Amino acid sequence: MEKIYYAKSDSRETIKEHTDRLLSNLEKLKSAYQDKILETNKIDKERFFYLLEIVCKYHDVGKVFSAFQNVIRNKIGEPTIESKFEYHIKHEQLSPMFVPIESLGLSAEERKLVYQVIYYHHERENKEVDNVLISEIIEKDIKPQLESIKEEMKFEINENLSPIYIRYIRKRIVQTDEQYNEYCLLKGLLHRLDHSSSAQMDVEEITDEKVADFTQSALYENGHELNDLQQFTQKNQEKNLLVIGSTGMGKTEAALIWSNKEKTFFTLPIRISINSIYDRITENIHYKHIGLLHSTALEYIESRQELENEENIYHQTKNLYKKITACTIDQIFPFVFKYKGYEKIYATLAYSKIIIDEIQAYSPEIVAVILKGIQMIHNLGGKFMIMTATLPRIYKEELEKMGIKFEYGQFIKPVKRHKIQLQDREIMNDLENITEKSRDSKTLIIVNTVNKAIEVYQKLKEFGCENVHLLHSRFIMQDRNEKENKIRDFSKTENANGIWITTQIVEASLDIDFDYLLTEMSTLDSLFQRLGRCYRNREYREQNPNVFIYTKNSSGIGKDAVYHQQIHQNSIDLLKKYDGKILEENDKIQLVDQLYSREMLEGTEFLRDFETGMNVLNNIVDYDVNKSDAQKLLRNIENVTVVPKSVYEENIELFEKYKMCKNFKEKGEIKREIMKLTTNISMFQSRKLADYITDIPGVETKEIALIDMKYNQQKGLILQETEDENWDKRSF
Repeated sequence: MEKIYYAKSDSRETIKEHTDRLLSNLEKLKSAYQDKILETNKIDKERFFYLLEIVCKYHDVGKVFSAFQNVIRNKIGEPTIESKFEYHIKHEQLSPMFVPIESLGLSAEERKLVYQVIYYHHERENKEVDNVLISEIIEKDIKPQLESIKEEMKFEINENLSPIYIRYIRKRIVQTDEQYNEYCLLKGLLHRLDHSSSAQMDVEEITDEKVADFTQSALYENGHELNDLQQFTQKNQEKNLLVIGSTGMGKTEAALIWSNKEKTFFTLPIRISINSIYDRITENIHYKHIGLLHSTALEYIESRQELENEENIYHQTKNLYKKITACTIDQIFPFVFKYKGYEKIYATLAYSKIIIDEIQAYSPEIVAVILKGIQMIHNLGGKFMIMTATLPRIYKEELEKMGIKFEYGQFIKPVKRHKIQLQDREIMNDLENITEKSRDSKTLIIVNTVNKAIEVYQKLKEFGCENVHLLHSRFIMQDRNEKENKIRDFSKTENANGIWITTQIVEASLDIDFDYLLTEMSTLDSLFQRLGRCYRNREYREQNPNVFIYTKNSSGIGKDAVYHQQIHQNSIDLLKKYDGKILEENDKIQLVDQLYSREMLEGTEFLRDFETGMNVLNNIVDYDVNKSDAQKLLRNIENVTVVPKSVYEENIELFEKYKMCKNFKEKGEIKREIMKLTTNISMFQSRKLADYITDIPGVETKEIALIDMKYNQQKGLILQETEDENWDKRSF
């Protein structure tokens, strides 16, 4: 009777079937990206793919171990087989012994690569090497079934089984080793092939459709020719780019033209902006080979309700399958911290293009992560494009210091859009002016913190304003999605009038256009992004200002707050000479360049944070953190997901249904409905409100907590007042 060797319990797939699926996916990967994977590396292409085929073939052969087979058989309800061992030694610790090194003609360096890639294709804790136990397993378990193993696998199996391979895996390959790049590529691509094959999906989306062609067609259909910026990116599709472009220059289209036909990751700082880009590419450009990846991506895709197989699309995107992935940086840049298994995304980026939009919107510590990541990607052959309306000078200087070559371009729209007026008072003291403007115009108010936004909303309602709306990050997801759609519709409605109050969440790539902007003073880079939401594509010809900037007692300023105090004050000082004048687009670029020059930053917390970040990243210890910890480091602050108590009570049947559900898939669907009822607060806020936060009764998930604070659809989650002026702590 033929012996069956299982690889997985959920699908009852055999080791041979799983291996064949990997080899099939390997051919798909080669057909799509073989030339790109090693484009700029000094690695023999033919030899590399020979080694990759070897690790694919042999990575799971160790699963023939009877103790492993019994684990599977117990799960699927089949009789176990006689075994003298417990499952203490994992399959990847045994798989390397099956590689017939001599007949495959592998050198000592290649042997080390193959052994380590296979041994570490699962990153587990406490994988102690026990030569004696492995020798015993070989003699008593593996050798007696060697003929069955060869019959199962249908390729050559090493017959001289021994633990000799262990000497090659004791000292892991790290960045200082000559083999590091090849190791990262081999191990990372094995992860890709293994994970996609286990999910029974293709490793890559194969399509001849170029997003550049779709983008140009969409532009032409709307009566536009390629502008200077878009021609620049078209001309330099094979180069790294650093581009400054005015708001309304079509930077998104320019980036997609640069992407051309390549696998691409399109990043933005805020989920609302990523959602907007995803909608723009699918609906306006009509390119369908795109996935969405951030912490609430599945819920957003489902909310659009016009897609089929939303869950499948999401899981494809998580497996890096899509031609274009629109994502937040915490989904891909954690590889910089070299967590266990980081090679999967790192190797993928080696043959991809990555677009970093609005780099100035990140904190200096996070920009340090991005720049270090760009350096690592560059070393493996990946391409990058940084595009922004304003660029801190020290970031460009750091890239140059790293020795990274890139084409630099500035594309300034000559249109005059903003006449500014500085107000030496708080925004709360100008409600009459705000109310007057909103009677016959679309008026946008942007403040620095959520608490301030709620306060302004309350005061305006008390002042008698009727058509006033509020948008910030502390609305539950379903309410926030609704408000995001409403602000877009309001912005596009001719002759509309009223007020929207919001925070920094509208700064990056949210396509809205208001008649007046009234804003708390932030830093210049943030301020100029805000200006892009007023007269976005129109020329301003009036004598009176259309932008009012309130400089007194701005919220969110200070140590560990939204904005660094010295940068904030320097911004005010630089802006004073433009008070009452038209602020040209070129002025904005020059002002930000000056504000973030090393000379002006000397002695500031901002510069210290950036330099500390770069120093830490240059001394990262390989495999010292896990992926979730790396993502927390990258987000710079850990968020806590909460359900307001009143929302919980209104939807208690849904939570009870989740608690009672036994079906795994159905439970996941219910949880996604629950996630639509949640919002996030910072860890700082949760510590201050610890007495008001509890577990959800009877719900075992620790990802969501219950918060006993007021919530309503008009104001969002209202947190307890504190004496700390920086209570919001970077919460938008």
